[in-house]
Amino acid sequence: MKTIQIEEAGLKLVIPDPKKYPLSAKSPAFYNPEMKLNRDINIILLKALNFEGSVLDMMAATGIRGLRIKKELPNTKVILNDKNPFAVELIKKNAKLNKLKVEVLDQDAHFKFPFVYHYVDVDPFGTPVPFLDPAIKSLKNKGILAVTATDTSALCGSYTKACIRKYGSRPLRNECMKETGLRILIKKVQEVAAQYEIALTPVFSHSTRHYMRVYFSSNSGANETDNILKQHGLYQEAGPLWLGKLWDRKLLKEMVRIANKQAVEKELKGKIPTYSLIRHLYFKESLINTVGFYDPHKMCSKLKLPEIPKYEIVMEKLKKRGYKSSRTHFSRTGMKTNAPYEEVIKAIK
Repeated sequence: MKTIQIEEAGLKLVIPDPKKYPLSAKSPAFYNPEMKLNRDINIILLKALNFEGSVLDMMAATGIRGLRIKKELPNTKVILNDKNPFAVELIKKNAKLNKLKVEVLDQDAHFKFPFVYHYVDVDPFGTPVPFLDPAIKSLKNKGILAVTATDTSALCGSYTKACIRKYGSRPLRNECMKETGLRILIKKVQEVAAQYEIALTPVFSHSTRHYMRVYFSSNSGANETDNILKQHGLYQEAGPLWLGKLWDRKLLKEMVRIANKQAVEKELKGKIPTYSLIRHLYFKESLINTVGFYDPHKMCSKLKLPEIPKYEIVMEKLKKRGYKSSRTHFSRTGMKTNAPYEEVIKAIK
């Protein structure tokens, strides 16, 4: 296997040569540089939780996520798993290269692991659905489960039948497709956990480029699980999906503090995507507990208005009428608000 050496977050990493092994499910052990923001947020979230428990990365590939966790949270016990022998070889090599002590497994992630862990990460190439059952069974009570989905074509409505088969829900194919797709993912993970009377509550979520990512806190009990399931329902013609909150405000506040400290130390305040996203979610988007959002561009087109008003003007009008509003990270042209449709129309005109 031909490899090259790169760096991420101060770690040296040996990866398959991307020129010889293009990023795909067939790669010996894929490394995706575009997922760095995903991993950056992962570290900040665990630091915000003062996390010191056991970590299981079910499909570790090159090991970058788990090795970063071990480096930046040294009191953790990190277990990196991958059934691919090439990946196992790279993980061991990368751990040794960075002088980090981790445990390496070569188990098939479709089956339950021999122990239970405080943090379990499911980050496959494609849908996470086949790995949800073993992940949940491998999670300790009061633990954290992290799930990534990259099959956004199904979750966002390009392949409706695939979404119905995998997630048991009908997606949307409009401006709200990323948010509804994320909420469908959340619903599916919660349904799998509910079989074992485990309540999974989202504490941090985001949809970025080609993937969706959710962190859940777990709590065992029939009543807690029933309360989660009560928050499933329909939005427009989509669903069933999760209608509850996507973020824990207390956790977000601590994440902002940590992200701000890191940005100041690097003299890059406001220029780091992770910093900007976390601040936006805390100070703006998470304050509006609604499902879905509006797209003023499409509304103006529908109303045949000659000019699209500035978002700041629209949001200021809504504020004066007693409503909250914010841009949304789900769409460049989206606006989240608790104002009814008629009030948004008035603010746009």
